[in-house]
Amino acid sequence: MGISFIIFSRRLVRFMNHHVTDSESDWFVYEQKTLDKKIKAVLKDQVEKYGSYSYFYGHPYQSLGILGVYGERSTEERFECYELRDIIKHDDRLLDIGCNCGFMAVYTAFRTGCRANGIDINPYMTRIGELCADYLRLSDRVNLEAIKIHDFKPDEIYTVVFSFATHWTDDENYRVPLREHFERLAGYLDNGGLLVFESHANDVGDEEFYATIDSIGDIFSLQSKKDTDQATRHLYLFRKV
Repeated sequence: MGISFIIFSRRLVRFMNHHVTDSESDWFVYEQKTLDKKIKAVLKDQVEKYGSYSYFYGHPYQSLGILGVYGERSTEERFECYELRDIIKHDDRLLDIGCNCGFMAVYTAFRTGCRANGIDINPYMTRIGELCADYLRLSDRVNLEAIKIHDFKPDEIYTVVFSFATHWTDDENYRVPLREHFERLAGYLDNGGLLVFESHANDVGDEEFYATIDSIGDIFSLQSKKDTDQATRHLYLFRKV
């Protein structure tokens, strides 16, 4: 209902200014209701057909406010908090591991112009990401794939990798030692490539977690660390050695 009201309000403004607008210049508004229907259809299919773990009561774990997509964690807010617009460059090749809908990859490509790939085990979430990337006219810059991380064999080397609380998953499809996870990510990165790594909330205060972070100096050099989500998570920037 909220999305419908926003769309109606925007269309009313466009109608009042119809002499300076048209369907092509205002595609962002005119096509949004269709996008909303497509996303709802994918979520309905997930509830009916997907036999595995689904985040956030059948909704996307991530939200994408610019397109009115509801979710638990705001993509735009995280993009700003993580200072990604200062980190990611136009010529970067980005990989988002365990990307859910891939909104962090999609939005980063939208804001910076980089090329972005994302992988996630849930095909319904990646389908929603594809719909949003197509809507934002990013289909030539964003590619999302439904695949297990164990089965992922990239055909290129990346300059940036996102690992946002994906070194283990709630559905238990991915549970490896943290060191092994870092080694896997290093294999995706070019020399000097950047790893943007977010902890889980329950990593905070875990001495074993910190010990592993301290032990990976042969793989990555620590660039910075900050607390996020009201100090319930850590965000690390690493460079591949």
